[in-house]
Amino acid sequence: MKTKIKNSLNNIEDNKIYYEYNNNFFILLLHFLYKLIGRKILLNKKFSKFFYKNIYNKHYEIILRKANIKLLPEEYFISILLILVFTILSIFITSFIYLFINIMKGLIIFYVGIMLLLIIGILMYNFPIVIFKQRGKEIDASLPYLLPYMKILAKEISLSQIINIIDDFLIYKEIKVEFKKIKYYSDFLGYDIQSSIRESMVSCPSKELSDLMNDLVTISNSGGNIYNYLERKLSNLDLEINAIEKKNIDTLLIFSQIYVVVLLISPLFFTIMSTILNLISFGSETISSGGNSTASNILLLLVILPFLYVGFMMLIYYSKPLYSRLKPIET
Repeated sequence: MKTKIKNSLNNIEDNKIYYEYNNNFFILLLHFLYKLIGRKILLNKKFSKFFYKNIYNKHYEIILRKANIKLLPEEYFISILLILVFTILSIFITSFIYLFINIMKGLIIFYVGIMLLLIIGILMYNFPIVIFKQRGKEIDASLPYLLPYMKILAKEISLSQIINIIDDFLIYKEIKVEFKKIKYYSDFLGYDIQSSIRESMVSCPSKELSDLMNDLVTISNSGGNIYNYLERKLSNLDLEINAIEKKNIDTLLIFSQIYVVVLLISPLFFTIMSTILNLISFGSETISSGGNSTASNILLLLVILPFLYVGFMMLIYYSKPLYSRLKPIET
C-alpha cells in the first residue's frame, strides 16, 4: 500500500515537473538527470563533502529563482557535472579510437573536444545568469503597459484588490510570472498582501519592478495616496520613453543614410560601371575578364545583396526599444 502511494506521489511530481518545463527541454533534462543519477551519487559521503566544498555555490539559489528555473542548486550543479563527465568520456573514447586509425586526427579530435568542453562548461555555468538578466529586461520593458492599469485601479480600490485584479489584465509573460508569485504567497501560503509582495520581490530579476512594488507597500502601510504616486511615476516614465524614442529616431536616420549609400547607390554604381567597362572592351583578354565581371555582378545581385538586405532589416528591428518588441502571451 505504501509503495502504491509513493509511486502515485512520484507520478504526480513527475507530471507537475513535466507540465512546468515542457517548453524548456534543457531544464527538464537536468531535472530527470538529477533524479535518475545525481540524487544517488550525492548520498555518497565523500562525494557529498567534495561537492559542497568545491562545486556547490549557495548564491545560485537566488539566481535560479530570479531566472524562474525551478531547480535546487544541487540539482543544477550535479546535472551539469554529469553532462561534463559524459562529454569528457566521449572525447577520450573517440580520440583513443582515432589514435589507432590516424594519430593526427586523434590529436585534433582531442584538442577540439577539450575546447568544446570548456565552452559547454562556461555556457552552462552562466546560463541562469543570462536568463535572469533577460527576464529583468523584459519586465522593465513591460512597465509602461502595467502602470496605466495600476493607476486607473488605484483611484478606487486598495493595493490588495489591485494585485488580485491586475493579474487578469497582464498579457506579457515575465511580468505576469512575478504577479503570480505574489498571489502564490497570499492565496496559497496565507501571507498578507504586504508580506507577499516583499517576499516575492526578493526573487524578482527587475530592480525597477521591485522598487515600484516595495514603494507601493510603504505608501499603503503609511496611509499615503497610491494614485498620486503612480501618476508621478507614469509621468517620469513618459519623459524617459520620449527620450528613448528621440534617440531611436536619430539612430534610424543614421541607419537610413547607410542603407541608401551602401545598399542602394553602391550596387547600382558598381553595376553601371561594370557594364560600361564591358561595352568599351575590345580585346579577347578584356572580353574574358568582362565575362568574369558579369558573373561577379550576378553573384552580387542574386546572392550577396539579399543577405545584406535581410541583415539590415534585422538590425533595424533589434535597434528598436525592447518595450516595442514585446510579444503578448498567446491564449
